Amino acid sequence: MTKASNHDVYFVPGLHRGLRVLEILGAAETPMSLSDIARAMDLSRSSAFRLVYTLRQMEFIREAEQANTFTLGARVLNLGFSYLNQQPITAIARPILASLRDETGVSTHLSVLEGDDVLYLVSHQARSGYVSNMRTGTRTQAYASAIGWCLLGALDDAALQDFAAHQNWHRFTEHTPMDAASLAARVAQARNAGCVISRGFREPGGSSIAVPVRDNTGAIVACVNLSGPDSGFDFDRVESFYLPKTQDAALQISRALGYQGS
Repeated sequence: MTKASNHDVYFVPGLHRGLRVLEILGAAETPMSLSDIARAMDLSRSSAFRLVYTLRQMEFIREAEQANTFTLGARVLNLGFSYLNQQPITAIARPILASLRDETGVSTHLSVLEGDDVLYLVSHQARSGYVSNMRTGTRTQAYASAIGWCLLGALDDAALQDFAAHQNWHRFTEHTPMDAASLAARVAQARNAGCVISRGFREPGGSSIAVPVRDNTGAIVACVNLSGPDSGFDFDRVESFYLPKTQDAALQISRALGYQGS
């Protein structure tokens, strides 16, 4: 959002600081002390205390197991799920993905591209022991996953180059693109094939099938995928069973969004 000409009048610093505390705690790998929060915010300890006190009263943060440390509270999770539930595509996708999960016995997901990340909007975990480690609300780097390559197919060449220009490349497996050219090649392959069949692309021992979802204009707006440990798949039936089922689920969701293509 661009700044208004009278930005300083409209902008509420206290609200900004409170939300930053939530962002900082959310990004932290371990609970933080009041002093940690104050340093991260570049605030005095007394100012940080007032923010923490207010957020604790509202149950957006809570005390962690270690004394005098804090982490996010359940109320933040409620907000996150409210956001996910307000996305119209989720209501369309849930029953379709549940059926896909039941037919294949593999965990099913619906994801969208949000910024640099793949965001999982809907997840139906397999009823067997072959569950996926991806849950509703999970984020992963788009450049490094089969789902991301499908979703990035929505970008034109210039937008994809801009996306690649600010990535912090990290090699997860030998399949991970590590520069703009290799990412563009992966995205082109996904776009041309209309799917990505992954075996260990993101992590060893894990497989997935990703198929894009399109809206009434034909643009890629989401991705359906099956994912789980290799032990959850019968690899002799990937192209005869799992892929067609995933394609059908993606097409059902696309049809509900007004897509008329094949």
